[in-house]
Amino acid sequence: WDKEGIMALVKKTYIKGNLKVGFEISATGAVKHAEGAAVDEETLVMGIVNLVPASIKKWVSISDEANDLSGEAYLRYIYDELAYQIAKKAADELVASIEACGTVSTTTCPSVPILTEASIGMGTIAKAISQLSDSAANPTIMMNKATWSHFKAVQYNNGYAADPFEGLNVVFNNTISAYSAATTGDTYCIVGDLGQGAIANFPNGNDIQFKYDDLTLAASDLVRVIGREFVALGAVAPDHFVKIQK
Repeated sequence: WDKEGIMALVKKTYIKGNLKVGFEISATGAVKHAEGAAVDEETLVMGIVNLVPASIKKWVSISDEANDLSGEAYLRYIYDELAYQIAKKAADELVASIEACGTVSTTTCPSVPILTEASIGMGTIAKAISQLSDSAANPTIMMNKATWSHFKAVQYNNGYAADPFEGLNVVFNNTISAYSAATTGDTYCIVGDLGQGAIANFPNGNDIQFKYDDLTLAASDLVRVIGREFVALGAVAPDHFVKIQK
């Protein structure tokens, strides 16, 4: 999990079964109390995100001959490859859940504001940060790797030393549309606090389970190596992410 940029940063929990996470949709503020006067009760509206775990699987078959010739090193590579693909899919699912959120909180989904920027500028990320909740204290930038080059081009053309990323960490996810391929209304960048605004819940722990099946395809001299992780992912706090769209 530490090798996948998004999954290394998201908050992880280990609760058995479905995980319900409450979030505040709206609330009336505190008031100054004048002696002898009654204070109105707070009006609090809550929503609940229901994180339902699902299996993420990946498997590959290898020949007995390849396994015999390459030995433990090759098998370790196979296990690492399956683990990486599972972690990447988990990150893709989290990005999809953020993109699916609307700009207004509902009783089941927190709000994710939209910043419309048809052209990338030096202030694009700063504008996105300004729309985040005060509690989104450690935002990260998520984008397609191809989009990164457009931000860098703006920086190089700016004529003076300035950082278009505002000093934030950038992690790549190529399920997010590349800026060059995005059309009107497409998200090409997400800015948000993965540690406070999202959760990955692992009911059975975050150790990926592997099965080494040397029986099913034995007649074909093939061994199946199967990787599986049981996890639920989603955004759980309003205004902790901002989608930048064309």
